[in-house]
Amino acid sequence: MGNWDIAMTALAIGIGMALAASIGALSQSKAIWGAVEAIARQPEAGGRIFTSLIIGLALIETLVIYTLLVSGIFLKGNLDDMIKAKYGADKVKAIQAEDSYNKEKGGGAQH
Repeated sequence: MGNWDIAMTALAIGIGMALAASIGALSQSKAIWGAVEAIARQPEAGGRIFTSLIIGLALIETLVIYTLLVSGIFLKGNLDDMIKAKYGADKVKAIQAEDSYNKEKGGGAQH
């Protein structure tokens, strides 16, 4: 994997996270605005409106968290490829073998 592939992946992840966060924030503010207006019109329905608002906000926030999770998975895959390209697959296997040996012995990685 070349440097351009890694750079473009990082750029796409950054743009995706920025879009998800900004769209999520706008959606949440619109939902809160609507709930406040509805409670102002019908105060007796405030409890039901509040419950629906909380469920809606949780679903909106789930989109942002899901985008973060997917971005992390893509970034992890590209970082592994970048390390293999820079140091070679043999060096990566040696480091992984040393890490697993240290975990069995109860110690941490010594790099």
